[in-house]
Amino acid sequence: MRNVPDKTRRLTADAMLLCTAFILSYIEMLVPVPVPVPGIKLGLANSAILFTLYYSGTADAFFVLSGRIFLSALLFGNASSFIFSAAGGLTSFFVMLLFRALMKDRVVIVSIFGGIFHNIGQLAAAYVIMSVPVGAYMPYLILGGIAAGTLNGTVVSGLLRCPVFKKNRK
Repeated sequence: MRNVPDKTRRLTADAMLLCTAFILSYIEMLVPVPVPVPGIKLGLANSAILFTLYYSGTADAFFVLSGRIFLSALLFGNASSFIFSAAGGLTSFFVMLLFRALMKDRVVIVSIFGGIFHNIGQLAAAYVIMSVPVGAYMPYLILGGIAAGTLNGTVVSGLLRCPVFKKNRK
């Protein structure tokens, strides 16, 4: 492995992280969260995006995010699922970038804001596409975003503290 160029290592790592995000997204699609409010999910795929953001950097995280959105919509969804996934994922991504710059290594806080704004992005898409008021739904999805963000942020924070990942972190 010593003679493998850095570009190849990076591409390989990104491909594995994309596969991880895609598989987590698929698992989440198969296993619904038992909550009374529809639309609340654990956001497992976001943990792979968050990990990539901290471990590999912004460009790699954007690659993993866009690849996951595209593959999930292509294989398991339709045009509307693509729009909702893109709206939530991109909103979350840019908010996580902002909070990572502000909060540095506060991974759980960054993840919480990512979870909240993922739901806000999807609600905005629903409002634009369906022209239905979504304000009453917002408090429940914010609470869901806080819970999912805390869970994912805690997992990613623990992973980033592992000696294997500390060495190569960006």
